Amino acid sequence: MRKNLRKCRLNKKLSVEDISKVLNISKSYYYKIESGLRNPTMVLAKQIANLLEEDIESLFFNNNLDKMSNKNSYISL
Repeated sequence: MRKNLRKCRLNKKLSVEDISKVLNISKSYYYKIESGLRNPTMVLAKQIANLLEEDIESLFFNNNLDKMSNKNSYISL
């Protein structure tokens, strides 16, 4: 679940209906993005981030996974 996405939306006092109208997507699709069942395109992710005045990374990427991937970024041959 993308808790940051929901939290930011609520902090901005925006409903799912508000966001879906601005972005021209269905409420169902936005709910699925927020719950983590669907992944938005990069264009849509950027539009959501701009609307919520946040950066894409904090809304859609898990920092713990990024830290783990940095540890395994080199393959020894």
